Amino acid sequence: MQLKNTRERFGAIAGIYHWLIASAFILSYPFVYYVVLVLERDRTNPLFLPVLNVHWFLGILVGVLVIPRLIWRWVSVEPEAAPGSRVEHLLAKLAHWGLYALMIIMPATGYLGTGGSTSATIDLYLFKIPRFPNTELFQILQIDWVTFEPIMDGIHHFSGKWIAPVVVLLHIAAAFYHHFIRRDTVLVRMLPERVGEWLLRK
Repeated sequence: MQLKNTRERFGAIAGIYHWLIASAFILSYPFVYYVVLVLERDRTNPLFLPVLNVHWFLGILVGVLVIPRLIWRWVSVEPEAAPGSRVEHLLAKLAHWGLYALMIIMPATGYLGTGGSTSATIDLYLFKIPRFPNTELFQILQIDWVTFEPIMDGIHHFSGKWIAPVVVLLHIAAAFYHHFIRRDTVLVRMLPERVGEWLLRK
């Protein structure tokens, strides 16, 4: 197993970060939409908080994993860009950094907007974390929660509903375009090497 990146493909470390973040981010959606569309009608439903906690756990997992992912990207060799025009390369870079921005903004605003509960902590099953209004940072900054919370919620909900799905779907579509139309290695170099080799033979 190749751990580090080369000029030809991503290594196992980058691949694990990529697929863990992608899985957690995408899985967070069915949980939150189940809350919004079904459970929010009756917040006394015993499933309401556990399902919402799963969404929070996945979101915080994304926020935690994206930090070492960015550090690894900074210190590692990046595979060479696929052949294409200068405009295509620019769009690819913008799309990637747009994804990274979302992976930071979504968890951050999701956490910063957690309040309005009698519980001082968020139960993430494996551990608990304080809600932002119950942190020392919140007290030091002397933030007006009534003003602050709607702003964080607004950014989180707008990004999650309108921006993130479009960016993620474009990213997936671009990967399939490269694999099925361009017939290059953009998709397979992020997959385990044997899987990538198998796909290239198809």
